[in-house]
Amino acid sequence: MKKTVIVGYGNMGSRYASHIYNGKIKDMSLYGIVCRNPEKQREIKNNMPEVKVFPGEEIMLSERDNFDALIITTPHKEHIETIKRAQRAGLHILCEKPLGITAQECSAVLAGNAEAKTVEAVLFNWRTKEIYRQLHAYLEGRNLGRLHQVVWVANFWYRPEFYHHASRWRSSWSGEGGGLLINQCQHLLDMWNWLFGQPCEVFASLGYGEYNHISVDDKISLFLRHENGMWGNLISSSGDSPGACHLEIHGEWGKIVVEDNRFLRIYKNTASTESISKISREINPVIPFAEENREVNQKEDEYVAALQNFADAMELRSAPLAAFSDGQRALEIANSAYLSSWKSTAIPVPCDEEEYCRELKKKEAEER
Repeated sequence: MKKTVIVGYGNMGSRYASHIYNGKIKDMSLYGIVCRNPEKQREIKNNMPEVKVFPGEEIMLSERDNFDALIITTPHKEHIETIKRAQRAGLHILCEKPLGITAQECSAVLAGNAEAKTVEAVLFNWRTKEIYRQLHAYLEGRNLGRLHQVVWVANFWYRPEFYHHASRWRSSWSGEGGGLLINQCQHLLDMWNWLFGQPCEVFASLGYGEYNHISVDDKISLFLRHENGMWGNLISSSGDSPGACHLEIHGEWGKIVVEDNRFLRIYKNTASTESISKISREINPVIPFAEENREVNQKEDEYVAALQNFADAMELRSAPLAAFSDGQRALEIANSAYLSSWKSTAIPVPCDEEEYCRELKKKEAEER
């Protein structure tokens, strides 16, 4: 049984605390919660009297010998420093996305615990979605052959003005380090890397404050180029409703369509587009295909599954769903996309990290 402390008691921290405290995670118990809000501290003591409440990280770490792991759910800019403290204490770590704000700062924590035997993971709960696990397995089997193009429209993150100003740090360069790309779209960027590999270049068109009074991005359109020749388009926003989640993957042996994270449609050609191109003497040949339709229901709560994976990894029963290196790779795309938008040109992935950090500081200064 691994004893865990949650750092931060906001929306996600309170959710994870409830799951662990109520025994939904095998071999994991809740030792304590770091919470700076007096009202929330009283809430924890009333609802979970056995759980220790720490007003700060230093006091929590003074009891390090009494627990095994940290789950970090603080504002984004605090993630890296908390990780460094946890690494020095020899703790297992599960960090909410994003791992940090810049890929550059993530390099320090990737190198900082290279020899340790602790688990270091990022909570990318989309990897627990059954429909994408099936899709990942299908693509891993190279059933579509060489991939040609991917189009993903995912604009179902509708957020009103109240959301953006609910916390002082949210939806700002100085507080959050960005907007849609650094927050909700971290899930999509991680999935893109997991399913298709990391792109080598991005050209980004970003909208800043298109829907609400914020200075950061809330509308994105990315053109992603891969070294193997695959092209991709990723479109998202936090201001459209009703939104959609529509993913199309085209390859030499057909296509796959994923609709609303529930329906999986596979169109498998009887012959590849490349082979028909070489032998056909028709102007517009039609390649026969077989169609398979699946309705994939998510039976397990994604967050319970992600927390259980962390517990299993600590008990050496499985590998973590997403390592710190995966968190850095998702940030590399986001950083390159921001730089592309600011410079109006295509940018390599990863980008020049020093240049990105300089430009980000300019954005922070403009907000003051």
